[in-house]
Amino acid sequence: MPKVSVLMPVYNAGEYLGEAIDSIIAQTFTDWELVIINDGSTDGSGDVARKYTDPRIRCLCNDKNRGLIYTRNRLIDEATGEYLAFLDSDDVSLPERLARQVNFLDKNIDYALCGTWGRMIDSDGRYLRKMNLSDRCEDIRCTLLFTNTFIQSSIMVRGDVLRQHPYAADFPLAEDYDLFSRLSEIYKLANLPSCLTLYRWHYTNISQAKKELMNSCVNRIYKREFAGLQIYPSDAELVIHSVISSKENPDGMGNKEYLKALRAWLVKLAEANKKYKVYNSSTFRATLCFRWIFACNERKERMSMLRLPVSLSAKSCAGLIRMLYFKTK
Repeated sequence: MPKVSVLMPVYNAGEYLGEAIDSIIAQTFTDWELVIINDGSTDGSGDVARKYTDPRIRCLCNDKNRGLIYTRNRLIDEATGEYLAFLDSDDVSLPERLARQVNFLDKNIDYALCGTWGRMIDSDGRYLRKMNLSDRCEDIRCTLLFTNTFIQSSIMVRGDVLRQHPYAADFPLAEDYDLFSRLSEIYKLANLPSCLTLYRWHYTNISQAKKELMNSCVNRIYKREFAGLQIYPSDAELVIHSVISSKENPDGMGNKEYLKALRAWLVKLAEANKKYKVYNSSTFRATLCFRWIFACNERKERMSMLRLPVSLSAKSCAGLIRMLYFKTK
């Protein structure tokens, strides 16, 4: 039985699949199997996978296009390794990835999952930006109340954990965020603070229908997490939370009414956590402060504070930080 099963779902990724497979063959850690499932590709992806003769590589096929969640869960069922690592068919694992993650999980038996930092590249492999994510367990737990903080192609999970907690079919387009949120309630999770994954970003527009489905699933995750704080948000509060989580800049974000509502929402979260102690207290307050500062100052159009004077912006930030750190202790 191999130490690590690398799991790769494939659908019409023939252009990049060879590079992804080669990146696993090039790993400094060698006790692995690579399980590939072709999910009904029509572009010759199956031929690309089958040309590899390395005995550690297994190529399987779905009987028809079943979708990503089904395919990932089938990969989990097919895997034989102690640890399960994912790699999407258009991404790349850098040579030390598996070795570093195995070393971490072997030494930290109280952790169920670890991801890594990464670099985002475009369709042609050109560097776009760093992906430096929350790495400490407490930070990850708090950040997951707002957004996903893992690169799917970077994660390695203990096999027994993932077999007990597979991907949920009722969270399409948000199944990874749902999984990490659920696991964080039970286990410790980490990101290794080293770039070990190349994540490929494709400039394609998501359809409105898919965007609405994804937002609906994400909102269900939010509501589930808020319930732990005994918070049942209004539609307006859910919109505010979605905005500061997605880092979007919708119309009206800079008006005084919005900022007042945002401030009230963050204080509400802080007060609830003070009472129910779901999250580490100081880490949670720091996370809320970061979200407030980001909402006020991240982009240049927001620095106009959205038509408010910068001096008022600084005063408002400082006031909320004092409230979160001292009045909610």
